[in-house]
Amino acid sequence: MIKVRSMKKQLKYIFLFLIFICLLTGCFSQALYKKISATLGIKIPANVKIEYEDTHGGFHGDGETFAKIEFDAFQAEEILRQIESLESWHELPLSENLHLIMYGGEKDNVEYAYNFAKSFGIPHVKNGYWFFVDRHDKSSSPEKDENIFKRSSFNFTLAIYDIDTNTLYYFELDT
Repeated sequence: MIKVRSMKKQLKYIFLFLIFICLLTGCFSQALYKKISATLGIKIPANVKIEYEDTHGGFHGDGETFAKIEFDAFQAEEILRQIESLESWHELPLSENLHLIMYGGEKDNVEYAYNFAKSFGIPHVKNGYWFFVDRHDKSSSPEKDENIFKRSSFNFTLAIYDIDTNTLYYFELDT
């Protein structure tokens, strides 16, 4: 009789713990969708497949945030409609500076070896759109990347939407 009560008590705690985890995860997911949606100006549905990584932390909040969001065909149609209606999204290819940051390369005899796309598994997207905002406090034009290499640190958000795979890649960098 004692073992049965003890087992029931353990199951009760396990059940409560699982409910807590589900609630916590759901709240986190909703906050994540809202943050990305607000930043990009599009409404991301909650029932999508998402991979997420965030290394921000420490005193200065430096780090990288990466999200890969996959949409089904119906969701992708709506996302594309939203993107095409916004001036803040641009048809690919990326600007030269953003391409250098994401994929590396050479410009004016300077080798840029950042290659963030490779470290996060972002392919060379050929058919799609991109979004950029320079969040650096010295930025005079947040929607432009023209001065991004003239500062000692990066603070920007970049998103790339791949029409062929219905995938949105979201990347924040703070150094």
